[in-house]
Amino acid sequence: MILLSNEILIVPSEKETNIEGYYYIPDYDVLPYENLRPSWYVRSRRIYALYLAVQGKLKGIATLRALLHYVMKPSEFKKYIYHLKPGDELSSPEELFAKLGYERVFNVREGGTFSIRGEIIDYLGPDNMPVRIELYGNLIEEIRRFDLKTQRSQEKLESALLLPAREFVVEEFKKIEKLEPIDEQLTGKYCDGTFLDYNVNFYIYNKKSVIEHFSSFERELRNSIQDIYQKDEYKKFGIISYEDILSKAQEIELKQPITQEKLLIEEEYIPSAPVLSEDELQVGDLVVHKRYGIARFTEIKKVETISGAKEFLVLNFADSTLYVPIERIDLIDKYIGDDVNVKLDSLKKGTWSKKVSKAKRNIETIVRDMLLIHYIRNNTTGVALPGDSELESEFAKTFPYIETEDQLKAIQDVFEDLVSGKPMDRLLVGDAGYGKTEVAIRAIFRAIVSGKQAALLAPTTVLARQHYENIAERFKPFGIRVALLDRFVTKKEREEILRDVKNGKIDLLIGTHSILNNVVFADLGLVVIDEEQKFGVEQKEKFKKLRVNVHVLSMSATPIPRTLHMALSELKEFSEIKTPPFGRKEVQVHIGPFDDRIVRIAILREINRGGQVIYVHNRVNTIYDVYERLKELLPEVSIVIGHGQQSKSELKRAIDMFFHGKADVLLCTTIVENGVDVPNANTLIVDDAHRYGLAQLYQLRGRVGRSDKISFAYFFHPKHVNDKVLERLYAIKSYVGPGSGLKIAMRDMEIRGIGAVFGLEQHGYINDIGLNYYLELLDETIKESKGELISKVDTELEGIPGSIIIPEAYIYDPFERMRFYRRIASATSIDELMDIKLELEDRFGKIPNSVENLLKYGMLRVLLWKMGVKKATIGDSTIVVEFKNGFFEKISERYIYNEKEDSYIFFCEVEEVLEKFSTVHAK
Repeated sequence: MILLSNEILIVPSEKETNIEGYYYIPDYDVLPYENLRPSWYVRSRRIYALYLAVQGKLKGIATLRALLHYVMKPSEFKKYIYHLKPGDELSSPEELFAKLGYERVFNVREGGTFSIRGEIIDYLGPDNMPVRIELYGNLIEEIRRFDLKTQRSQEKLESALLLPAREFVVEEFKKIEKLEPIDEQLTGKYCDGTFLDYNVNFYIYNKKSVIEHFSSFERELRNSIQDIYQKDEYKKFGIISYEDILSKAQEIELKQPITQEKLLIEEEYIPSAPVLSEDELQVGDLVVHKRYGIARFTEIKKVETISGAKEFLVLNFADSTLYVPIERIDLIDKYIGDDVNVKLDSLKKGTWSKKVSKAKRNIETIVRDMLLIHYIRNNTTGVALPGDSELESEFAKTFPYIETEDQLKAIQDVFEDLVSGKPMDRLLVGDAGYGKTEVAIRAIFRAIVSGKQAALLAPTTVLARQHYENIAERFKPFGIRVALLDRFVTKKEREEILRDVKNGKIDLLIGTHSILNNVVFADLGLVVIDEEQKFGVEQKEKFKKLRVNVHVLSMSATPIPRTLHMALSELKEFSEIKTPPFGRKEVQVHIGPFDDRIVRIAILREINRGGQVIYVHNRVNTIYDVYERLKELLPEVSIVIGHGQQSKSELKRAIDMFFHGKADVLLCTTIVENGVDVPNANTLIVDDAHRYGLAQLYQLRGRVGRSDKISFAYFFHPKHVNDKVLERLYAIKSYVGPGSGLKIAMRDMEIRGIGAVFGLEQHGYINDIGLNYYLELLDETIKESKGELISKVDTELEGIPGSIIIPEAYIYDPFERMRFYRRIASATSIDELMDIKLELEDRFGKIPNSVENLLKYGMLRVLLWKMGVKKATIGDSTIVVEFKNGFFEKISERYIYNEKEDSYIFFCEVEEVLEKFSTVHAK
């Protein structure tokens, strides 16, 4: 029995839920016939609301529909609230977490998931506290908080809260396994409690509007469901009679205004870092062995030798098979390039060395050119732009979101460049919608308040116009004059704009590349180039000349591989935004045959919550037929059409109406694929998705999901399509979270995209040796040209005694095992390896002997490399060493020299060497 009372304020729509002091209880964000579970954001807030309610501490705010779903009764819910403490017994944890609705994963990075690795249990529940439990048998020995990004433990906890991960609990394990995502909406099948059971005082604001909002959408939903299901099925979707709630609600007036200002959305809902990285190998991948060339990775083979168990990567070349010890995985990278036409290398013919020699000569030419531009810029005096701190502080307040750390760092980098007195040449990269434009706007503002003009170039008129709409509105209160030069501008307007730019009356000129042709600026200080890789060769040559004496900021949504980052960090200033904006939620993807009913309800759902819809149909000859069909289907909805073959005035009108929220739906071709950013558009419908490649689908999906609302992408296909098309469509669902663009676009966008920005456009050389190895050679060439040391361990270690494997029983996930093998093989210091050891203990428990052995010989390899050892063979109480030219260090006082082999035999144990030298060579 709940003695303390709770209160819930009912408001008409989600727009009114943002009131300070009230806990927001969201409605489900998926439709009943979509086989999707409500997002974790929704589930966690609803479950935590019940947790507050059983304590009598709930002061909630919600729409009417959010309160009508069936939930567990308080007496039932209380049974599944666990306060875990050291010393408590935790038997059958897998069954417990599954029963509570948690999904088992290897690494816990998102809410509603749990992981069991030996005696280590991780989970993330509705209170958004990542918890790590260490067991001793069935007893909880220790509880720690851990970091979702690094997966490392943080502080110890005295206790941890464990709540259900959905609004009902299924006791029987077999039934849990049969649950579909849609079952998480069907709460009426599993429980029969309501919010009325939680001793709640209900209040209602604007009752008439509440009923209108609820009724119009509910009517549509009921009709849709009854078209698909039997009439009595509707109860299963967990909707009680709204009159039950309204009869208990007292009408009130709101004294407190609804806040619409910048709010810090809970960081815990930010999607996690990508689970996969570009380094990870899968059986069947093409790979590059840095010494022998391109091969096919066919399996990992475990071999029992006299000295112990070892694992080998099996690589098939054109004429041979090579077994590579897995502890030397650092010699192997995934091949990224033209994997359709590439040929496997021949070990017998030595085809690899010729290709590498040609690539090295190409790289030396590129580095020479880049060093020259770098030298000229460093020896050119630019104009320092100090800005105005007071004005800039005021302007920053007009940004309606909270800046991410990456954004703030990028803004700081740009400001330092602008004030340095050297011409800035910075590249800003980041996934679609991560806030690059805001960094550019701050740079433009600084240039203008410092008394200079600025230009912003975009590759398409649509994107140029959007930049203009956004920036002109932001700059208006500060008296800054912005002009747009595109194909919609009349001849007379064009002449006037050109005259005003020349006379200095216009502070910022926005347009496509044509503004570089015949525009004379009075005092140009900064040029911002959006998506530079999409411009042609002629424009790029002009950009190069600009870079020597004008501040230039280039932006690209093309993902950038880590290796390229390393290679160019010394030569090219660039900033990378890796963090999604606060509150960014994963796009929910629906894939299926085209269905008018789903289209209608999806559009109405979006409009009902105050949003807009982008509808993509990529054939101009039938787009007007689609328009007529949509008007018939949705007579109450305003629709505009946008495509590249329209007249200037038609396209301009359509884009303006949609950007300004005067149209509910933009029906368009793929003109929206790049750069269109309407935060209020959170539903995308593509009616012919089978016609697109994976990269295009990814780009289209990136047009929604740019606010803190959950967003939806509907990819429809004809009823009968082949399996390959379906495979491609369903693949888009697996590419989620930050960095997913990197995974999807490695082959195409990186080589042709970011390569074009840096002048790495010789695809032939990249394809010959693979992008990763090409970039590694680039990095080495740059370091050599600057007289820097190349930091990679290339000492060969042979005759390692004992097992040196990571057992599957210790790390069962193959990707994670491979990742640790690579990290150990690539480590360049003892400190780094000690850190890996601590991480293994923290995340997976006590380290097995074979992993201790692997780490020990990893340390020995690092030590010997620092002593200049090329190759070492371990024997019984001896280490036979071949030094690189000019190197020699006494590894032991007892040794002999073998002149014939040019090697030294040191009489010592491995442990002696580690003990004697590890502190000296720790870093």
